[in-house]
Amino acid sequence: MMRIDKKKMILSVKSGSVIIKNLRFDGTVVTGIDCSFLGSIEAREVNLGKGCVVGGVIRAEEVTVGAYSIFNEIEAEDVVILVGCRGNRISAKGDVRIAKNCKIGEIKGNRLLIEGNSKIGKMEARKIIAYG
Repeated sequence: MMRIDKKKMILSVKSGSVIIKNLRFDGTVVTGIDCSFLGSIEAREVNLGKGCVVGGVIRAEEVTVGAYSIFNEIEAEDVVILVGCRGNRISAKGDVRIAKNCKIGEIKGNRLLIEGNSKIGKMEARKIIAYG
């Protein structure tokens, strides 16, 4: 189930929802926990809740992926990946922040910040900072 706030340009997806088609919205997409997206998500900003699954591509200016979520590919300006996420590919023009216990196949970005113990297959960035 989805709700749209036209004044604030926010599309909210109820927890546990399954979205079969591609989702395109000219604003912010906010999801609850355990949502599944079989298609792609395209918006200005995407905030995924804990335990979400995205089968397609996430395209946005800013993307925040909640803890223990699974995604295929992200194309964005700035990306924040929280604890325990798994994904194939991240391509960012700006900053990429990865929390602990994540497993990502490939990351391309301007600046990459890795916190804690995460597994990254391939990294390409101007500046890489890893700590923790």
